[in-house]
Amino acid sequence: MRFITFTLLLLWSCLGWAETDGATADGGEINRESVSDLIATLENDGEREALIEQLKLMIDAQPEPELPFIATLFDIDAQAPGLMTDLMDLIRGYGLPESFIGDLLTFSVTVFLVLIGLFLNGALSKFLDRRMDIVRKRLSWDDKRFSSIFRIQRWAGYLVSLILIGYATWHLIATSMGKEEIEGPGSLLSAVLTIALVGMVFSMIWEAVNALLESMIEKNERLNSSRFQTITPIIRNILMIALTIMSLMVILSELGINIMPLLAGAGVLGIAIGFGAQTLVKDFLTGLMVVFEDLLQIGDVVRIGDKFGFVEKITLRKVQLRDLDGTVHTVPFGDVTIVSNLTKEFSYYVFEVGVAYRENVDDVMALLKELDEVFRQDESFGSRVLAPLEVQGLDRFDDSAVVIKARYKTKSHERWNVGREFNRRIKAAFDQHGIEIPFPHQTIYFGEDKQGNAPKANVQLVKASNSEPSEASE
Repeated sequence: MRFITFTLLLLWSCLGWAETDGATADGGEINRESVSDLIATLENDGEREALIEQLKLMIDAQPEPELPFIATLFDIDAQAPGLMTDLMDLIRGYGLPESFIGDLLTFSVTVFLVLIGLFLNGALSKFLDRRMDIVRKRLSWDDKRFSSIFRIQRWAGYLVSLILIGYATWHLIATSMGKEEIEGPGSLLSAVLTIALVGMVFSMIWEAVNALLESMIEKNERLNSSRFQTITPIIRNILMIALTIMSLMVILSELGINIMPLLAGAGVLGIAIGFGAQTLVKDFLTGLMVVFEDLLQIGDVVRIGDKFGFVEKITLRKVQLRDLDGTVHTVPFGDVTIVSNLTKEFSYYVFEVGVAYRENVDDVMALLKELDEVFRQDESFGSRVLAPLEVQGLDRFDDSAVVIKARYKTKSHERWNVGREFNRRIKAAFDQHGIEIPFPHQTIYFGEDKQGNAPKANVQLVKASNSEPSEASE
C-alpha cells in the first residue's frame, strides 16, 4: 500500500514537472518521454530498487528543523509530562483538589481584570477632572469645583475592586479547602454602588448650588457685596445640613435599617430640645430675622448693646465683633435688641469746631468752606467724599467756646479717615489765620480769712543767670 502511494506521489510530481516544462497556460501536452522513462524504471525491478535507495538517501540528507534555544536547553518536550505529573502529585500531597490549578488561573485573570478596571476608572476620573478645568476658568468657578464628584467615583472604584478581589480570594480558599462558598457579592456591591450614587447625586447638588452662586457673583458685580457674602455661608450651612441628613437616611435605608422609628424618635427629640433649649431656638430665629432683614453684614462697623466693633463673622446663632484694640466680642442673637450700624450704605462724620468768643463766627464758617473746596480736589481724599461739607452753623455756647457744627457725607468706611485728615487741616488753617481754639482754664483759689481778705500769694521770679530768687507779694 505504501509502495502504491509513493508511486502515485512520484507520478504526480513528474506530471507537475512536465506541466511546468512543457505545458502551456491553455492546457497543452505534457512531456511524454519523461513519463515513458518513469514507467520503464518502475517496471524494471533492479532500477526500481535503485530509485528507492536514492529517494531514501535524499530523505536522510534533509536537515532536521532546529528547535528553539529554551526548548533545547530544558528539553521541554521530554520534561513537560514529568513536570505535570510532579505538580499534580504536589497538589494531591497538600490535599488540594485537582481543579486548584484552574481555580488559581481564574483568580489570577480576575485580579488582572479588576486592576485594569481600577486603573481605567482612575484615569477616566482624572481625565474628566482635567477637562472640567476649562469650564471652571470660563465660568470663573473655584479651582476645585465638582472635584468631589470625581473623588467619589475613584473611591467607589476602590471599594468595588476590593470587594471583587476579596470574593475571588475567598472563592479560591473555599474551593481549595473544600468549604462552602459564601453567597455572591451582589448585595454588597449593590449597597456600595447605591451609596456611591447617593454621594455623587448630593455632591452634584452641592457643587451646582455653589457654582450657581459663584456665577451670579461673577455676572452681577452688584451682588459681590458684604450682604451676599453674609447670606452665602448661611445658605451653604443650611444646604449642607439638609443634604447630610437626607444622605444618612438613604444610606441607612439601603443598609436595611428601618428609619421610621428613627424619624419618630428624631421628632420627639426635636420637641424636647425645643422646650429645653429655648434660648438656642431664640438665637436661631433672631439670627434669621437679623440677616434676612439686612440689619448688618460682614464688614460693617456696628454697636450692639455696649459692644462696638467690626463684624467679622455671622452665623445663625451669633455675631462676632472685633474692636479697635483687637478684642473679639461674641454676641448671641438672642441678646440683640438694638443694632446700631455705623456703615450702612454711607456715613457722616460730624465736626464740632470750638472757637473763642471773640472770633467772628461767619469768618470761621467761610474758612471751613474754603478748606472743603481744596479738600475735595485732593487726589487721595476727594474720592472718599460723597458731598460737599455741610456747615450747619453755630450749634451751642460752651463755657469757654462757641461750637460750630458741620458734617461730611463719606463712603461707608471712610468717615474716620476723612475726619482725621480734615481736622488736621482745620488746625493748620486756624493757626495760619490766628483763630483761637480755646482750651479749658483753671482758676486757683487761695481762700479768705474772717475779715474777707485773701492771703498773699508767694510768687518767686527766677532770672536766667541763676541769681538768687527774689520775693514779690501782691
